[in-house]
Amino acid sequence: MTLTNVAGAERRLSFISKTCAVVRKDGMSEFRTRYALNSALLFCVTCVFVVSFAVKGTVQDTRIVSAMLWVILFFSAMTGLSRAFIKEEDQGTMNLLRLSCEPGPLFFGKFLVNFLLLLAVVVIATPLFFIMMNVAPGNPAFLCAALLPASAAMSAICTLVSAIIAGARARGMLFPILAFPVLLPVFWVAVDATDIAMSARGAWQHSNMLLFLGCYAVAGVVGGSFLFEYIFEE
Repeated sequence: MTLTNVAGAERRLSFISKTCAVVRKDGMSEFRTRYALNSALLFCVTCVFVVSFAVKGTVQDTRIVSAMLWVILFFSAMTGLSRAFIKEEDQGTMNLLRLSCEPGPLFFGKFLVNFLLLLAVVVIATPLFFIMMNVAPGNPAFLCAALLPASAAMSAICTLVSAIIAGARARGMLFPILAFPVLLPVFWVAVDATDIAMSARGAWQHSNMLLFLGCYAVAGVVGGSFLFEYIFEE
C-alpha cells in the first residue's frame, strides 16, 4: 500500500469518526431534552387530528389526501429540524465547533441526526394519518420508497438552511421561507408519488418519480456539504 493510499484511508477514517462524534453528541443532547422530536411529533399529531375532525374522514380524492399528508410533514419538519445549528448559536458552541471539527463531518453528522428525527416522525405520523382519514394506500411499498428519499432531501435542505439562518434574528420566520422554494420540487413529486401509491396497480411503472427523489436527496446532501463549507467559515 502506497503512502497516498494510507493517507486517503486515514482521511476517510477521520471523516467517519468525526461524523459519528457529531451524531453521538447531538443524539445524546436530543435524548436528554427531546425538544426537536417532541415539537415535531406534537405538531404533527395535532395537525392529523385537526384535519381528520375537520373533514370527518370523508375525503375520497386521493390527490387531496396526499397533499394533506405532505403539508403536515413539511411543517413538522419546519418545526423540528430548524434547531440543528440554532441551538449551537444559542448555547455559544458554534466557535468551538469551528475549532474542533471540519465542515464536512459536521454537516453530515447534523444531516444524519435530522434525517433520523424526521424518519421517526414519518414512521409515527403516516400510519396515524391514514387511520384517522379512514383511507389506506394500495401500494405501501411504493409509498415507503417515496417517503424515504423525500425525507432525506428535506433533512439535507433543512440542515443547510438552519446553518444559514442560525445567526439571524427572525430565524423562525426565515426558516420556512428559505426552505420552501428549494423543497418545492420534492414536495410536488412526493405528492404525486403518494397519490400513485394510493392505487394498488401500476405504481411501479412510475418509478422515475422515485429516481428523481433519490437524485434530489443525493444532490441535497452533496451540494449542501459543499455550500456549508463557505457558510461555516464565515
